[in-house]
Amino acid sequence: MKKLITLMALAVAFCSACKKDKSETASGDNSWTLAGTTYKTAITYKTTTSGGTATILYNFWDATPSATVKVNSLALSFVEAPSASGTYQLVATGQAKTARQFEISAGTTAPLYYAYIGTSVDVQVTVSSGKIKVTLPEVSLKCTTSSPDAKLTGTVQEM
Repeated sequence: MKKLITLMALAVAFCSACKKDKSETASGDNSWTLAGTTYKTAITYKTTTSGGTATILYNFWDATPSATVKVNSLALSFVEAPSASGTYQLVATGQAKTARQFEISAGTTAPLYYAYIGTSVDVQVTVSSGKIKVTLPEVSLKCTTSSPDAKLTGTVQEM
């Protein structure tokens, strides 16, 4: 649970501290549904985390985050950036990952924070021109507070 809270704190830090140099709009099906609410991706940000084991973090936001603007977010954490399309595995947060596995966490403006802690699930990842598209089946995310867990599904793509 301590690792889960640390990961969520890292995701929140990225949500509040990072911004993209240019504004981009989402195209096609680029959204996720969390707890019955659908969020449309407005901006994406890819970064490499530091400390411990470095990971590639893909952030999907429904608006441009800043120190004063809180947004709804989805974060995918890979050991290395996917370089080929195929089946990857969504694994529980805090579990050691291989090159074809990733973790997922989400946050809302409420603020509520969620993470996947279930068994491994196969997920389709498409790589085109170096950008990823991830089709998420319905999975249950654990809320890090006393709020209820939530269902997540969607298709998100890096812009």
